Amino acid sequence: MRKIIDDDVDLSNLHLTELFDLSDVEVTGNFNCHNNDLTSLEGAPKAVRGWFQCTSNNLTSLEGCPVTVGRGFNCASNNLTSLKGIPKTIGGNFYIGKSLRDKFPEEYIRSLCEIRYYVVYIFN
Repeated sequence: MRKIIDDDVDLSNLHLTELFDLSDVEVTGNFNCHNNDLTSLEGAPKAVRGWFQCTSNNLTSLEGCPVTVGRGFNCASNNLTSLKGIPKTIGGNFYIGKSLRDKFPEEYIRSLCEIRYYVVYIFN
């Protein structure tokens, strides 16, 4: 049975190398795991109704991330070589490092994921 956390989950700046197993959890607020040493998003919640923030880690793919994100999804400042595991739907903007614009053009990203608003290329 899926559990619900009716609040934000903030795991940022904790020097984590892996996430706690929250794969059976739905987060109704925001989920932040930015500025850690994560190499994988395995264990992330399967649904986040708010923002999902995983910037400034050592991710090479998005495997393990939520299937749906209700608001924005930010994965900038990572070492992404693949977008495997990208959410099926994002209810806001998708943010990715601008150095990856040529590797992952907007048309390609949108072919993998239904994004409600914009694909935004920001800081690296």
